[in-house]
Amino acid sequence: MPRRWRSATSASSARPSPARGCRSWHAHRMVSDASTPLRSGGDADPRVTVVIPLHDRGRYIAETMRSVLAQRFARIEVIVVDDASTDDGPDVVRGFLDDPRVTLVLRSHGGAAAARNAGAAFAAGSSEFIAFMDDDDVCEPALISALVEALEAHPAASGAFARGEYIDADGGPMHGRAFRSQMVSREELGLADGAVSGHYRGIDQVFLATPVVPMGALLVRRSAYEATGGFDPTFAVGQDWDFTIRLARRAPLVVVDRALVRYRRHSGNASGNHARNVRTVRRIWATAYYSGENTRADAALLARVWRTHQRRTSVRKIAQGRALLARGRLVEGLVRIADGLAHRALLRPLRRWRRPVPGSVGVAEHRTIAVERGLVGTAR
Repeated sequence: MPRRWRSATSASSARPSPARGCRSWHAHRMVSDASTPLRSGGDADPRVTVVIPLHDRGRYIAETMRSVLAQRFARIEVIVVDDASTDDGPDVVRGFLDDPRVTLVLRSHGGAAAARNAGAAFAAGSSEFIAFMDDDDVCEPALISALVEALEAHPAASGAFARGEYIDADGGPMHGRAFRSQMVSREELGLADGAVSGHYRGIDQVFLATPVVPMGALLVRRSAYEATGGFDPTFAVGQDWDFTIRLARRAPLVVVDRALVRYRRHSGNASGNHARNVRTVRRIWATAYYSGENTRADAALLARVWRTHQRRTSVRKIAQGRALLARGRLVEGLVRIADGLAHRALLRPLRRWRRPVPGSVGVAEHRTIAVERGLVGTAR
């Protein structure tokens, strides 16, 4: 492991301020958000906070809640942040408020990133780790315990993540083991020719593609989350990938090679807009590549990863173009070859790609309207 990675647990006893030059979106809270729970220190107090941003997912949130509350790891709390839902999602969550581990936070609309940051700000003082579960995903009972064990075994890691599998809108299995295979193949994009992954995943393996680390499968140290500055609310989608890159820049992630999260595919997925997704991918690449937080080693590593990926993509597309020409598909073949040559010429991401993508929420102060806690929550 490179020497520049320091133990991610070294500052856990005193919550660190965000890294120099790193923007702290989670710190910009309204005064009404200041009612952070005061619990800390007891053996029964939570060590893990699970934050679930909720927006118009009344159909799925009950299954998500049941799976989180069924975790074998007992010392958890669940904070659901409703992002101005227009359906019955908040009422469904209220049905779980007989469990003292549950808190429902109602907020004006600010997007998933702002909701995640708000939920993390309400974490109990005793909480050491934070998980960010999506409002339509389902986790296995062993998820949190497996990730906590991984982080305790690897103190240098900033976070730990498990593998995932796809389910359909009704919760049925989908595409076999495709999601896990996709995660593995995409993290390998950042490897040098002939290199093999170990326990850790660094910035080189999360830079090029998503979903190497699905957000619902990731557990982060609270100190590492706070040091990154939280999620960037100027990303309408992709804020989880951007966050993961910044997290891995600080310290590596450790993988738990078990499928412990079921990721739901349906027509309402936020990542379904192809044109917006392409621009978001480019923005994430350029933001990471030109970040002032990169060390010289980071910059050199990202440059190598980028050039290697463009070379491989160029070779593949030129070969595809030649195959099309051999079958008599002249126009398609020439277009594919031209695309391959363009990749070879793209020595680095374009700086203009860093501009916010149309449709992004933007940075703003979003108001907490109400906080509803589980039955004994007022005693915190």
